[in-house]
Amino acid sequence: MQLDDRKKRIESLFSEPGTWVPQEGTSSQRSHLAKACGQLVYPSDFILPGMLTGKTLYSPYPHCRINAILTGKAKSIPGVHAVLTAKDVPGINRFVKTVPDQPLLAEGRARTTADPLAIVAAETSDAADAAIEAIELNLTPLPAVFDPEEALSPNAPQVHDAGNLAGERRIVHGDIEVGMAQADVIVEDTYVLPWVDHAYLETEAAVAAPGEDGHITLWRGSQNIYDDRLALSQILYRPEERFRVIFLPPGGSFGGKHNQEGLFAALLASYTSRPVRMVFDRKESLRVHNKRSRVRIHHKLGARADGHLTAAQVEMIWDNGAYTSFSMIVFDFACVQATGPYRVPHAYVHGRLVYTNNVPSGGMRGLGTPQVEFAVESQMDQLARRLGIHPLKLRWINAFREGDSAITGRLPPGCYFVDTLEAAALSVGVDVREGR
Repeated sequence: MQLDDRKKRIESLFSEPGTWVPQEGTSSQRSHLAKACGQLVYPSDFILPGMLTGKTLYSPYPHCRINAILTGKAKSIPGVHAVLTAKDVPGINRFVKTVPDQPLLAEGRARTTADPLAIVAAETSDAADAAIEAIELNLTPLPAVFDPEEALSPNAPQVHDAGNLAGERRIVHGDIEVGMAQADVIVEDTYVLPWVDHAYLETEAAVAAPGEDGHITLWRGSQNIYDDRLALSQILYRPEERFRVIFLPPGGSFGGKHNQEGLFAALLASYTSRPVRMVFDRKESLRVHNKRSRVRIHHKLGARADGHLTAAQVEMIWDNGAYTSFSMIVFDFACVQATGPYRVPHAYVHGRLVYTNNVPSGGMRGLGTPQVEFAVESQMDQLARRLGIHPLKLRWINAFREGDSAITGRLPPGCYFVDTLEAAALSVGVDVREGR
């Protein structure tokens, strides 16, 4: 690329002069410079006249029966405008992402310490905190289970009445016994990948304001404003066209901002006829939002002496947490990609998604791929050492080519893994094509 062309390319990345901070002093929501200079309005910065502060009370137990939630004392505190529980939800008390297994506000039972029991709206943050403290709870602690393997045992506490197995998938490709019998070398190991938090700079935040004829406007940094609009319609039992959801730039997300704060704000705004802002503090955010899924992977991989893979057998147990959230999608992605970007003639993949009383797992960048790829790439490194083949060479031998089939079917056109691998290898002085 010529120097002048590069200069034009770099200049094109910047906002046009005058677009990021107009003369009147407000900043453009689309401006890179406004973001860099701290002038962009995020959901937690958003303020409306007459706005109330919203707060949430969570279950003190990971598993308990809810006998009663008494709100009378909390409602009598000066400045408190609303104290709501599950019985105050006018529509469907469900917080649906992929499977309708999670209530918006816990009723009957709480299944995790991330379960909200009540929400309040007050004139000040102090009044809202006082209301939370004044709510009286009558709860009966129940046995809890935190390990997904233990949750599958016959005598484990049942997180949901239908059992602790949230989902199961098997992928059979070829004949695993034949493939393992053809292997000269087999490596077998178990990998345990922990939860990972998104740790976005801005915690969850939303502002909701009531309008005429039951209309509500919600401002938040959501990852799907259309899902928010549908959820509001179901929870508040009003036509979808009465809700307007306006996207504000989130202060980071990475697949994690799908929480209830916007729905809580809208529910409180509907009851109080006042704008309501919900902003989670860092402790609250860490407590309640979905994490990258914890998973145990047992991986068995076989290859011939020349480096060609013959078989892969993968057993996975995923910790779903108390509710499914987006774990089902993550789980499906992981099962499909459990053998990596490699040609495997014979494969057997068995995955189980298990309910526990932990915080729900969900989406994070990669959607299950980082966990399974860590396992398969670790196996490839072990296999390379056992065979005495360079790790990049082993990957090149088995890499997907154009027209190949994965364990679930033929790959779509445009597979350039081999080209990328060859270029990467040459950059570190390895010619994987040598001696082919």
